[in-house]
Amino acid sequence: MGEIKADALRRQLKSGEVDRCYLLYGKEHYLQEHYGLELRKAVLGGEDDPFNLRQLDGKNLDLQDLADAVDAYPSFAEKTLVEVRDYDPFQVPEEECKRLFSILEDLPDYCCLVFLYDSVEFKPDKRKKKLWDKLNQCATLVDFPLQGQSELNRWIQKHFAARGKEISAEDASYLLFLCGSQMDNLSNEIGKVAVYAKDKRVSREDIDAVTVPVVEAQTFKLTDALAGKDYDRAAELMYKLFQLNTEPIAINAMIGSQLRRLYAALLVKKAGGNATTLTQMIAGSSDYAARQNLRICSSFSEAWYRRMIRLSAETDLRMKSSQADGEDLLRSLFVTMAAEA
Repeated sequence: MGEIKADALRRQLKSGEVDRCYLLYGKEHYLQEHYGLELRKAVLGGEDDPFNLRQLDGKNLDLQDLADAVDAYPSFAEKTLVEVRDYDPFQVPEEECKRLFSILEDLPDYCCLVFLYDSVEFKPDKRKKKLWDKLNQCATLVDFPLQGQSELNRWIQKHFAARGKEISAEDASYLLFLCGSQMDNLSNEIGKVAVYAKDKRVSREDIDAVTVPVVEAQTFKLTDALAGKDYDRAAELMYKLFQLNTEPIAINAMIGSQLRRLYAALLVKKAGGNATTLTQMIAGSSDYAARQNLRICSSFSEAWYRRMIRLSAETDLRMKSSQADGEDLLRSLFVTMAAEA
């Protein structure tokens, strides 16, 4: 019991030594669901068992229902598995916590209880020391944070290989830049590209043909078009941003963030730094994005970056403090960026 890493959970499942209670949480929902299914297979012998799989809604959880579920004997099997979704012990009254821990301390050998989180974000409050210590005594806790660039690159290549396709490390980085780092979305996009690609080797053209770029990638392409003086292409990309049904305030925030990244890239380049330096400086920046930012950053002057970053901030203020149309304000920002580029 206590906190363990995903690798330790993987080893547990491989050995068949499953604990009585797990709490799976974290920002990477894909991994949480993956290991939830692996626990089902380890306990029940498969992903589904209508007799021995019991699922409860944690947001409306009756602890008597939970007690009845964990006490129920397995049918034609060695164990039962009880899944509870979206129950946060840090957000319930103290008396309910005491009742919960009474159940957890008396879990039968034939039951595995798993807490998972969909619409509720579980945030351990370690300031509540007694509750945190008790939870560690009664459950095995596994946090699934967002994965790093190198881990995701390997994961992308592995998942293409499982579909009979190959992708280079560089194109895996490009896919990651284009579609973001959430593994749920990446899994969907990998599936689309694998079906579309005619050759065994996935090309960048295959990726561009069927993937849906995240808004951050669209804003990068917009600034890239401005850097190349391709104003028609930049205008087209601005229109596509509107089509994504993203709030103008959010689009402007991403444009401002990209301008700051490019400004940082220019300063790094002038100081003799490289993509690694820039990636370390900008949290969350992918290797591919860092290289591309260094490639185009010199298209604009330091004065241009400072003015556009300030103008983006002023646009944000006007969006939040006036009745002006957000898309009109973004168009005005875009025209100014293009005119002064």
